[in-house]
Amino acid sequence: MGKMIKPFEKAAIEEAGRALTAKQRRFVDNLFRPGTTQTEAAIDAGFKENSAHVSASRILRLPHVIDYLNACVKHGTAIQAIKAQSVVADLMDTAKSDYVKLQAAQDVLDRAGHKAVEKQAHAIVGELNVRIDLGD
Repeated sequence: MGKMIKPFEKAAIEEAGRALTAKQRRFVDNLFRPGTTQTEAAIDAGFKENSAHVSASRILRLPHVIDYLNACVKHGTAIQAIKAQSVVADLMDTAKSDYVKLQAAQDVLDRAGHKAVEKQAHAIVGELNVRIDLGD
């Protein structure tokens, strides 16, 4: 969560975090450290080591903690989406494979709302009789 937070995101995160205790907030914030387990996050937040896994489980079921966690995840997801878009744009321009460039370009178009019409094959089963009278 060390990234720049836009004012409206900051307000949403702050609002969601108001109901948390300092320990609960530290616990949730610790969950965002790469490679940190729930138990480690609880211990680092100040919960007793011998019951940290139980405390973590209980905290994660509290509605106000879930709200704060969701606000933080939403912010993190927005940042990751920007990075992903940058990677796709880079692939579209610099990939050595034409197939990769095409896939990246199609992904950009799909996300912009210009998705190609899906092709459908129709199979009709039945019998067809044709009678041609050339007599008159």
